[in-house]
Amino acid sequence: MDAVTLKDIQFQYPNAESPILDGVDLSFPAGKWTALIGRNGSGKSTIVRLIDGLLVPQHGQITIGSLPVTEENLTKVHQQVGIVFQNPDNQFVGATVADDVAFGLENRQVPREKMHSRIQQALAEVGMEALTTSEPAMLSGGQKQRVAIAGILALRPQVIILDEATSMLDPAGRQLVLSLLQRLRTRRQFTIISITHDPNEMAIADRLVVLESGKIIRQGSTAEVLQDVPLLQKIGVGVPAGQALRQQLVERGISVPLRYFTVKEMVEWLSQQLK
Repeated sequence: MDAVTLKDIQFQYPNAESPILDGVDLSFPAGKWTALIGRNGSGKSTIVRLIDGLLVPQHGQITIGSLPVTEENLTKVHQQVGIVFQNPDNQFVGATVADDVAFGLENRQVPREKMHSRIQQALAEVGMEALTTSEPAMLSGGQKQRVAIAGILALRPQVIILDEATSMLDPAGRQLVLSLLQRLRTRRQFTIISITHDPNEMAIADRLVVLESGKIIRQGSTAEVLQDVPLLQKIGVGVPAGQALRQQLVERGISVPLRYFTVKEMVEWLSQQLK
């Protein structure tokens, strides 16, 4: 079953010489993590903005489950889809952490008697319940993104979109947010769609979709795509450390199995060769 489907999507920005997306067909399986990768300007951000109804395609149809993404359905679409953006500082509207999580619930006209429990539950799920009354400006980047995720969890969508949501975080904050999302995906069976250039984030996705000049040039399981080092280098994204090590060994004439290796798997394989 697919959570999101794009059929024959074409989109061209005003004054652009050519479409940024031209006849794109793409499905996102329910409950899976799909990462969109490719160069800047390849169409990744346009896809997620079309899914959320922030942009309207000139041709084609997008559905969330069985719900067409149309102007008439935007309220229902936004109940199904939540987005975490790149810059956490641009996402806050409340004076406190709790106020910020409450903002989306107020827009949805959730009864006040239900809001408190939903806010507390969402903050507990991201480990931020102790900072309910804190000012957002006092939080670290990783904490701010966790609050942004809590705001989405409180709305209970089916699809979470990460638009380079960890790119402005330090390594510790990035790992914290990614670990949190992995746990939530497993526990709540969210469908996650992410845009990323980070090899570590690519590696934890179930599927990768590679875009180039508005076209899908490759898609498949993460292991299948990440072992194609020439492709990753061609589109200018990072190569995961385990696969980069494998490539270096191959270039030195060492026979290594043709498959994707994590760092842990590469170390284990090397240990076996030394015995």
